[in-house]
Amino acid sequence: MNEFIADWFTLIGQVMTLIGAGVAAKGVILKRDDAGHLAVSRIASGDPSQWADLPLAKSLLRSSALAKWGLIFVAAGTAMQAVPVVFRLFC
Repeated sequence: MNEFIADWFTLIGQVMTLIGAGVAAKGVILKRDDAGHLAVSRIASGDPSQWADLPLAKSLLRSSALAKWGLIFVAAGTAMQAVPVVFRLFC
């Protein structure tokens, strides 16, 4: 396999990694209100603004924040790896 084809495979693989990381993260990234709705006991306070302070909601929000940061690092790392390949292919 020549260098040109190998670079294309590398670039396509990195793009797929970006897409896959985004799809995986979408499943765990929550908004504060969504976490509250998921975590609330149906006998809890009638005030939805208090639901996000429940322990399960806090845990879901922490997981969501970590997933966001993980995706940022995966995306940035993949983008940085793709830069030299793009320059070699198109410049």
